[in-house]
Amino acid sequence: MPAAKLRPDSPVSAPPVAPSAAAPRALQSAAASASVARLADELAIPAPSPVHQLQAELAQLTLTPEADAEQLYPGWFRLAFPLASSFMLWVAILWGASLLV
Repeated sequence: MPAAKLRPDSPVSAPPVAPSAAAPRALQSAAASASVARLADELAIPAPSPVHQLQAELAQLTLTPEADAEQLYPGWFRLAFPLASSFMLWVAILWGASLLV
């Protein structure tokens, strides 16, 4: 299999370019003109974006107001019902087994 030949205009075969003196100054001025990152406080207004809007719309679809107000069965019932039903099933099993003997 022949080795791949580099084209003269490819970036791999191009000779390295020495950085000019203007490049560091351009980077410094670009960094100085960029806004400095800061922490958000209570008074900061969130930036509107399509991602935030979509997230807010999806949150409205997933969180229903009824889910927060849902009442659970009382604790005594959640404990007593499985125990009582299990006891009744064991009684039925043992009664049925006693008839077979």
